[in-house]
Amino acid sequence: MDDTHSDSFLDDVLDDVLDGMSDGDIMSGHDIMSDEETSAPDDFEWHADEEPRVAASPAARPAAMRPATDTETVRLEQRLMPLGAISVMSEEILPGVGGGPLPTKALVDLDGQHCRVSHRFWKSIFRRYRFGASTFRYFHPQEVFRRVCEVSKKDTLRVMVEVRREGPPVALGVSRPDHPLVTVDEVRELATSHGATEARYNDGSVTCTFTPRSGEKTLAIGGDEFANRFTLDVPIDGFGNAQIYLALVRLLCSNGLVGYHRAFCSEVPASRNPRHTLRRAVECFDHSDGFAAIRERFLSAQTSWASVREANAVYRQITKMRAIEARRKSEALVDLDQLTGRIQEFYGLTNVDTLPVRRQRLLPVKCRVYDLLNFAGEVATHVARSEDARPLQAWIGSTLSEEFDLEGTAGAAPEFADLFLRQPRGEA
Repeated sequence: MDDTHSDSFLDDVLDDVLDGMSDGDIMSGHDIMSDEETSAPDDFEWHADEEPRVAASPAARPAAMRPATDTETVRLEQRLMPLGAISVMSEEILPGVGGGPLPTKALVDLDGQHCRVSHRFWKSIFRRYRFGASTFRYFHPQEVFRRVCEVSKKDTLRVMVEVRREGPPVALGVSRPDHPLVTVDEVRELATSHGATEARYNDGSVTCTFTPRSGEKTLAIGGDEFANRFTLDVPIDGFGNAQIYLALVRLLCSNGLVGYHRAFCSEVPASRNPRHTLRRAVECFDHSDGFAAIRERFLSAQTSWASVREANAVYRQITKMRAIEARRKSEALVDLDQLTGRIQEFYGLTNVDTLPVRRQRLLPVKCRVYDLLNFAGEVATHVARSEDARPLQAWIGSTLSEEFDLEGTAGAAPEFADLFLRQPRGEA
């Protein structure tokens, strides 16, 4: 990127916006990124390769920073039981209180076995018994579940339970006992037989990356080369259908950029033989119009300055990452701060959140949307674990599906940086 930023657009916008800011918002600012200590819980994803992945760039990228895990770390068990044998224990959670609408801190008693609950558990219960998360704003989870049991206590359910090496087991999706089920071994065999480049497990679902039927079709976008890919999300807990998302891989650094948005999604219909359906979907899937659309958005991202709102969205996603070393998270935040031009110091702000969102949309930072997309893809591919990578990829998908805040304001596309993240300590 050009650090001088000679485009008159930046200077004009800076003058216009600062005129409308209050004195309380302006002072000699601090760094936008602050270190946030977090503990890294055990990772239960499985990876197709036993060795860490090595990026395509021969000298620029060290071995991938995401530790690979083998398939033996994934252990799911079925529990068949009447609804009346399931009870929710969440005495510490009150209606309308907590970190969100779903009481994920609750425990569920599965006929004597105490399990933590996941989002997939609640969503499957909501779909089956036709009530929503807003119910917990007014009624205690125990009361809601007890009333459901009173009406449908003879209903028999299949509950998938993830058994972890440390900590309590986790209750995943709930489904009918006769509903077709795809196992992790079957998805592993599909990934191996059809040349998947990676396969990861997280929260009751396995995500595999494949090359479309027409081939990867390497194409230059600006100064970078990309290849077509698609990801297949397969639920292995019996809840929901498999979904296909369009994706691109930046060949220089092997960054995977997945369009996790309904605009780039195709749902695989349910069938009585899901293994055959998935195999046919992998063998036949292609979407030339979709790949053309996502490439057009990347071209536009190269000629659009990123806004403070867009940069702050990436910052928030990284700070929410839990399954990552505190040092790696801190380094990623510092790298993002440098990429965006130290927003608080540049604009003299104590806190970016003091600006209204409407004004954040008008303020440019010292990088383009394309840089933010690649940065988010680099963190999701090489740093974050599965549970943290999905929200970053979802941000990429939602950003590409909408008009950028400052679309078309940056002029001709320059040369872009190969890598944005620093090498881990100890690496050559």
